[in-house]
Amino acid sequence: MSRLRVGYVLKRFPRASETFIAQEILELEARGVEVEVFALRPNDAAAPHAWLRRVQAPRHQCSGVPLSEAWKWLHARAADESERPAVEWVLERAFRHPSRRGRHRLCEAVGLAQAAADRGLDHLHAHFANEPAFVALLAHRLLGVPFSFTAHAKDVYAKGPSGFLWRRLAEEASFVVTVCEANRLHLERLLGPGRGGKVRRLYNGVDLEAVAPASAGAAEGSRSERLDVLCVARLVEKKGLDVLLRGLALLARRGRPLRCAVVGEGPERQTLERLRTALGLESIVELPGTLAHEKVVERMRRSAVFALPARVAENGDRDALPTVLLEAMACGLPCVSTPVTGIPEIVEHLETGLLVPAGNPWALAEALDELFRRPDLGVRLGTAGRRRAERLFDRRRNVAILHAWFGEAAGGRGAGTRVESALAGASVAGPRVAGSVTRPGDPAVRALRTGVAGAASASGAGAPQGVGLRWLAASDPHRGGRRS
Repeated sequence: MSRLRVGYVLKRFPRASETFIAQEILELEARGVEVEVFALRPNDAAAPHAWLRRVQAPRHQCSGVPLSEAWKWLHARAADESERPAVEWVLERAFRHPSRRGRHRLCEAVGLAQAAADRGLDHLHAHFANEPAFVALLAHRLLGVPFSFTAHAKDVYAKGPSGFLWRRLAEEASFVVTVCEANRLHLERLLGPGRGGKVRRLYNGVDLEAVAPASAGAAEGSRSERLDVLCVARLVEKKGLDVLLRGLALLARRGRPLRCAVVGEGPERQTLERLRTALGLESIVELPGTLAHEKVVERMRRSAVFALPARVAENGDRDALPTVLLEAMACGLPCVSTPVTGIPEIVEHLETGLLVPAGNPWALAEALDELFRRPDLGVRLGTAGRRRAERLFDRRRNVAILHAWFGEAAGGRGAGTRVESALAGASVAGPRVAGSVTRPGDPAVRALRTGVAGAASASGAGAPQGVGLRWLAASDPHRGGRRS
């Protein structure tokens, strides 16, 4: 059987904060899949992770062909009566795209379709349900190559497709992956009856050999009389980093010996630096910027606790399944976070970590103080967290499931070992070729039929009472604190 060939459609690659995509590709390659990456935009920042050099996938800049070239290519395909319905379908979707960037997406899709045909790809997979998924959808209809996509967080809750486009993506995709059960349930409600069955929850995975607790001797040597807190996050609103600084300030006022590193970069850096100064935390909180993944793992092994006080941003954006929490647990590090979206699927309160209400620095300070006063609790939570990571977030096991889904969508090509227990009852629809659904009066379609190429150019007032560990956040996992 020939090897499965999959094209990954991404906005940019590689990105320092999207290690889960590169890790997924790395594991697919280890399983014998030939992956090629098609990036819609040039990369905007370097990704310093050393293990990225092991990714063999060829990388193509897929910024699109010129509109005139795209039009000629589409017109040539539409000359074949059997191809015309697909071309008309693509034109209607592209020219009516709500973002008004449909022409650009069309040019990207034509470039992707040409490259996919030249390389004999069996399947297309996009990460994020916005531009990459839409471009993959159009290329799928032009070629008949099956496609799928993974929905994450911002593309689900803040800057994703409209409800209509979501439904169209789900109808056409062989399957839709999302990274947590909270997302899956949300998408089932959004898509409506009869469409949610295509949405499959598959957790991101961690390389459990590379991301592992320190050896016993190293762990003993790294123990400190102070509370060493680590946070790894983009410096953006939804990460709740201002809440983290305010919580640390409360602990500092109690006289607790503290150190904290907030690793990452983002648009809120200056705001956080000013807040750090205002709170008198310059000697306590370090903001080292983006670090190589290997250095992040080293810091996890040396720290006492991992904190990520995530919340829902004003625009609805939120974390779904933060990879850094998976990695911290894999390192045996106790985690303090919030019950936003899929985080309770990672951190079980009082079992593998502590959950506090989003947006509440007093509750966060109480949880961190508990771990400082009870190091035995931290050890117990960290040990249980490692076991949970081994059970649910193993990269090899989870990518094997994705590999099997790709193989089924591609007609069994290069599917490797089936993961029967994971795939039981989950049928995968093959690519569908529907008839023309365009409006006869659509100007793009009129131009196509008549050969007129020119038409194509056509924080709070006081601490609440009873903040102890028994005080949990609201039970609704989709809720999170917002700024007042």
